[in-house]
Amino acid sequence: MVTEKENGTAPKGRLRISSYLNTVDVGEGASLLYNGFTSRIDLVPTDVARLLIDGRGWRDFSFLSPDEVLHLAGRGHLTGLPVRHEQEEFRKLAEHIFKVNEALNRRKDTKRAVAFILTYKCNLSCTYCYQNALRKTVNIPSMDEAFVDEFFRLYISKLFPRCHKKNMGFLLFGGEPLLPGNRGAIECILHYAKKHGIAVSTSTNAVLLPGMLDLIGPEEGKIQTVQVTLDGEQAFHDETRISQSGVPTFEEIIRSIRELISIKAQAIIRIHLHPDKLESTRALVDYLDREAILGNDHVYAYFAPINSFGGESVSPSYLEQFSELFQHATSIQNSPPSSFARGLARMMAPDAMKSRLKLRYCSAGAGLLRVVDPLGDIYDCYEEAGTKSRRIATLAGGEVRYFKLKDTYERRHILNMSQCLKCSIALYCGGGCMSQARLQRHSIFKPFCQQNKEFVGQTLKAYFLLNKAGKPGSVTDPVY
Repeated sequence: MVTEKENGTAPKGRLRISSYLNTVDVGEGASLLYNGFTSRIDLVPTDVARLLIDGRGWRDFSFLSPDEVLHLAGRGHLTGLPVRHEQEEFRKLAEHIFKVNEALNRRKDTKRAVAFILTYKCNLSCTYCYQNALRKTVNIPSMDEAFVDEFFRLYISKLFPRCHKKNMGFLLFGGEPLLPGNRGAIECILHYAKKHGIAVSTSTNAVLLPGMLDLIGPEEGKIQTVQVTLDGEQAFHDETRISQSGVPTFEEIIRSIRELISIKAQAIIRIHLHPDKLESTRALVDYLDREAILGNDHVYAYFAPINSFGGESVSPSYLEQFSELFQHATSIQNSPPSSFARGLARMMAPDAMKSRLKLRYCSAGAGLLRVVDPLGDIYDCYEEAGTKSRRIATLAGGEVRYFKLKDTYERRHILNMSQCLKCSIALYCGGGCMSQARLQRHSIFKPFCQQNKEFVGQTLKAYFLLNKAGKPGSVTDPVY
């Protein structure tokens, strides 16, 4: 056990295990305790961790020495506060973090991004695509050069009046952003980006990427980061991610990833986790390893449960398989395959409390991302783009006209989500996906937990094991 003592005196009266205590087994008889209130992390014997986690409530701690009790109390893992009082103190901390984060969001040097929905059209017909229904009911034209030019002349500075252009990023989305008909708009965006030193990313199915390869690369004024998606090993992927005519796509996507590596662009591989298909994910990871794709300096892969994953609890056997697969992928690329990686990267460091904790799951509501579609409608979430009832603003007559929904989304953070204020990973998670909470739980002020707790634990475990092996992990931000 870690024996370094916190400053202070021994706690008086009865103690109980903190409601915000978590644990993850890191092997060799050891586990990490990580506290979602104090952000303190300690290494303890696994049998001690299990006794703590299984022993919620007031109790004696005769299995611990007095020094160990003092240490764990100083770290917040043990507390003398009743549950309700601890939750009140947690709320006070969250309120402080909220004020700090909001102040940081208002700074001129805080990074912001514009996501251009170049088109809602797509050359694929993926079985689970959230835009399938939209494409069947509306016909929205693609973004053209005239629209892009007008946007840069009249609107971009009004969307982000306090942000210097060098602190912006551009994201190209769809539909499929790399359809041939989008070239003119893309070139216009890249020209502006090069002039102002703005980084450009895209999220693409990569089937048509070779036709746009001249616009991609590590240089300024090109698409520098490209995110592609794989659904598992080839047989399963080709059942779910197919062209409009039913043609499989796995081999074409792999060829495109190799092209990205050859030109030294940053390739991000989003690997979808499907229910009961972990063996397919494992086969894909092993394939990418054998092909020297995963582990390449220009490739970063992360796991993403698809939104149809369903229940928020999973079986112990799944968790065991997931943990093994997660750490296997980490060992190959020296970085956790997790969208939580950036936020948790510094949690193992001595100055962990200086890390920016989360009250929101993503940028929705924070005013840091604006999703612009070809009609000039503005959305806070790209999964809601195209549904007019979900737009937060529109561009017209040289002005940005905001709607009430913008204010509603700004209130979507854990301080307004009672379940989250009781959650032991709330400050790492931020409440989960807003869009899926609305669709599946019928309120944006309810959490959408999915597998977030498992991802947080496995990400911290991965960083611990990397540090132990003398391989501090690197992180590349996924393209959202």
